[in-house]
Amino acid sequence: MSDLSALAREYAEAKRAEAQWTERRRQLAAAIQEATGHKAENQRSYDAGDGWKVTVKAPCIRSMDWDEWEQVKNRIPAELWPVEMKPALDMSGVNWLRENAPEHYVMVAQCLTIKPGAVQISIKEGE
Repeated sequence: MSDLSALAREYAEAKRAEAQWTERRRQLAAAIQEATGHKAENQRSYDAGDGWKVTVKAPCIRSMDWDEWEQVKNRIPAELWPVEMKPALDMSGVNWLRENAPEHYVMVAQCLTIKPGAVQISIKEGE
């Protein structure tokens, strides 16, 4: 067995174990929430005894239907709009500039910070 093969096998085993522990952690979180009776959309700490303090946070995740927002936003004063519009980098646009308009890409490149991302590994066990 090659070193890479051994690493791949161990990586796959670690991913399986991680999935099992993630599921167990979620089960325990649900049990803790049930044991505390915590249902509100907030955070609260509980004394669990034996020196343990448990903090339960039960957020509600909200998202905007942007098409619907476009229909109602003009009926609300702009200073009361509960939205932020943040600039975001369009990587397809950056790549297009690099390939098709290098004279403009050079200027954009001065504004970019490039750092390595997390390495992503995909393992498929042989047949």
